[in-house]
Amino acid sequence: MSAAAVVSQLRSLLEKANLLIPKISKIYPNEEQWEALGDISKSLTTTATRMENKIRESKESRVDRAWKESEKLRSHALLCKGELLTNGRLKQQPVFRRNIVTIFEGPKDSKFDSEEMKVRKALTRQRCEQIRQLSPSGVISWAMAYAPSLWAAGSMSMDIFTCLLDDIEPDQRPPWPSIVGEILHMLLDDEESLSGSLEYREFLKAYDCLPDVSLDHRRKRRRLDSGHNEGVTQTSQISPLDEKREMKHMYTNPDPVCIDRLPEPFQTAVRESRFWKWERSQGMKTTSSLATLFPKDNTQDVSLTIWCGNHEAYHLHDVFGLQLAHSS
Repeated sequence: MSAAAVVSQLRSLLEKANLLIPKISKIYPNEEQWEALGDISKSLTTTATRMENKIRESKESRVDRAWKESEKLRSHALLCKGELLTNGRLKQQPVFRRNIVTIFEGPKDSKFDSEEMKVRKALTRQRCEQIRQLSPSGVISWAMAYAPSLWAAGSMSMDIFTCLLDDIEPDQRPPWPSIVGEILHMLLDDEESLSGSLEYREFLKAYDCLPDVSLDHRRKRRRLDSGHNEGVTQTSQISPLDEKREMKHMYTNPDPVCIDRLPEPFQTAVRESRFWKWERSQGMKTTSSLATLFPKDNTQDVSLTIWCGNHEAYHLHDVFGLQLAHSS
């Protein structure tokens, strides 16, 4: 139920209660009815107090609730960006293109719009303006993750929208593959509203003038591999273990069925872990037994973490011949 519906129903109940007040002095209840009216009055007072307390608690916890309820959406945004940076392909190009147009043009008006729809579109335009205040990388990250129908006013609460907006801005510019810039420039030529938008041209100029770190992963990897094959040393003399590593992203919470795709003995090791069994006992629809940690430096390796049972971990040591390297 929407907040507007709750407000409407409470207002309707209040109006009905107020209409009953003058009628109390015009009726002649019997003793049983007087007692019932007294009990109902006390119950209304108790309910009103509970309602007041619940409204206050809900208002005070709105930020925490929005963060928790937006977890799947935020994870989806990370996944979309991760797939783009890893594969160099924009998985949902139509959504990305439609988003860019909507963000800079706003929703289109219609003569058939109801008053409620006009209000929603006006609020959506305000959200478009807020998105445009992001950096070019922030706008791109938003456009690839959330369809316009998802974040439009009336579809998403303002608290959730604000939470996602605060979270979407990257700490540093990701190495966007060339397909992103190509689509942005094609939209300038293809969409009349964008070609006439000074704000979009400034956005595009800002994107084009960002530091030249947009070499996509596949091209960079081919170049490094080529250099290695030619006998040119491209790696640092410092061991990757000694490099300063700062985590940028963590990916986890896949569907538990993904464990079925793990080869043995890893699959059994995960299923025998206390963590896996606890997740299943709680009825969780995702699992954190698998996780990847991406560093801020895109030239550094990614860590893969697998939770497994204590006994099964020793078995893995035996299978793969792992040696003790450190104890505390």
